[in-house]
Amino acid sequence: MAEGLWIYEEPTANRIYVITADTSRGQGKDYSAAIVFDITETPYKIVAKYRNNIISPMLYPTILAALGKKYNNAYMLIEVNDIGGQVADILHYDLEYENLLTSMNKGRSGMVLNGGFGKGETLLGVRTTAVVKKLGCSILKSLIEQDKLLIQDEDTIKELLSFVAKWNSFSADDGHTDDLVMCLVLFSWVTKQPYFKEITNIDIRKELFDGEIKKIEEDDWFSFGFISTIDDDPKSPTITEDGETWFMA
Repeated sequence: MAEGLWIYEEPTANRIYVITADTSRGQGKDYSAAIVFDITETPYKIVAKYRNNIISPMLYPTILAALGKKYNNAYMLIEVNDIGGQVADILHYDLEYENLLTSMNKGRSGMVLNGGFGKGETLLGVRTTAVVKKLGCSILKSLIEQDKLLIQDEDTIKELLSFVAKWNSFSADDGHTDDLVMCLVLFSWVTKQPYFKEITNIDIRKELFDGEIKKIEEDDWFSFGFISTIDDDPKSPTITEDGETWFMA
């Protein structure tokens, strides 16, 4: 389909897919990257990825639209901090891609995913603010630790290994890239959004909480017991030699 595309699982009918995409300027440095997730049930899994550092931002929307249509008209979220806004506009207005996810700023609540409805200015895609990135990184950590997200892609794993804390945020270490990781961060942020639950009927926050409770139980944190003897219970039964049962008064 396109240079830079890796497919791990072909699309299957009736399954639900989400694509998150990051955009570069196509100058051979950072990558334009997109990851396709199967979100039909947990654990979520990566089924395809696209990664190319020379693709023009004008051509990138065509690749994304084709990839989305291939995967059952997947829901798609574009990061729009820089040139990504142009990619989202082309997808929506020129290519008329239907399942483009939108967001809006809810003030203290920050950026919130929506379906293009509600009061306020709706943004095609999402702006990766410090709050969005921090929340996405936190949820990504929990998803991986609790095996709620399966990552079998080598390039993505390499980027995760070089994704380090810098000041009050996280980014690629010097000499490395983090475009695929940012797709993971955006996806993780999406899973926390109420609109995501409407799409999938999956409440990831409840699943993460249930996972913590199960871990506690498996670690026998609550393995309390009670010891009792016959002398402690005045009504404990006593069996005589001829088989009769007596109770102490």
